[in-house]
Amino acid sequence: MEDSESLVRRWEDLDTDILVKIFQSFDIYQLTSGIAHVCSAWRLACCDPLLWKTLDLSMMKSNFIKIPLEPYVYVGGRSDKKLTRVLKTSLNLSRGNLMTLIFHFNLYVSDDLLTYTAE
Repeated sequence: MEDSESLVRRWEDLDTDILVKIFQSFDIYQLTSGIAHVCSAWRLACCDPLLWKTLDLSMMKSNFIKIPLEPYVYVGGRSDKKLTRVLKTSLNLSRGNLMTLIFHFNLYVSDDLLTYTAE
């Protein structure tokens, strides 16, 4: 009789194509902050070009206050750091396969971060 543990398949041993299909149902936060850090197999699957044709940040909004002097807006440090982390991690995982960026109207993106993204 076979040992029951030999029939159990580990998540990290799943085929990359299957993992990518599963990962397509997760949002950008889950991909960049959790899933990509589970194990090397999952990180490799998170780098698949199918996941990174479009980076949709439409659900992200900045906490900001309009001010009358330059730079005309004050962005809360927490929302700015969150955007920077998500964007840089996404760019790293996309490995240059990103074709489209979608931003929310109320998402403040600094010139430096936009330049970094474009390069």
